[in-house]
Amino acid sequence: MTRQQVKEAPDVETDQPVSRQWESDAYEYYGWSPYWGTGSYLGMAGYGGGYVSLRPSPKLMQRERDIDAAQRIKDDPALRSANEVVGYHIQASDGQIGHVEDILVEDEDWSIHYLVADTKNWWPGRKVLISPLTVREIDWSDRQVRLGTDRQKVKDSPAYDPSTTVDPIYENSFRKHYGDLRID
Repeated sequence: MTRQQVKEAPDVETDQPVSRQWESDAYEYYGWSPYWGTGSYLGMAGYGGGYVSLRPSPKLMQRERDIDAAQRIKDDPALRSANEVVGYHIQASDGQIGHVEDILVEDEDWSIHYLVADTKNWWPGRKVLISPLTVREIDWSDRQVRLGTDRQKVKDSPAYDPSTTVDPIYENSFRKHYGDLRID
């Protein structure tokens, strides 16, 4: 490759996880076959008759482009790291309530179970969990998480101690407090 080709290569944020979108751009730029495609990694068509072809057939290349295009449609172009939301201000339906201190994720299915809200600017030393089902919008430009519930509901949430495990007793009290949450 020339220096110019390297210079024009897709940028990568080294402090962020590699996204499927970036991988697709890089594979397309370098003319490689994506590992999630046909299995012919790095443009290799595989072992055939005692040699390895470094130039896949046009038909194979088109098939890989089709697979990549289908995958891009399924991918979320707005996919963000959960870590990016940490520090965002939390806006209840009637005003500011705190900021996102952490996100608790279920390790079996990677679903977001709770947002940890630090409300120290309103109620000193108090942390509460907020159901992700109350989140109505995340404003990336203003760094805000907007809720569909009011400040009092958050304030009255069961207190959360980060040094303890969220157990079934806490979860029952949490569900009782927030009631049956449904996405509108």
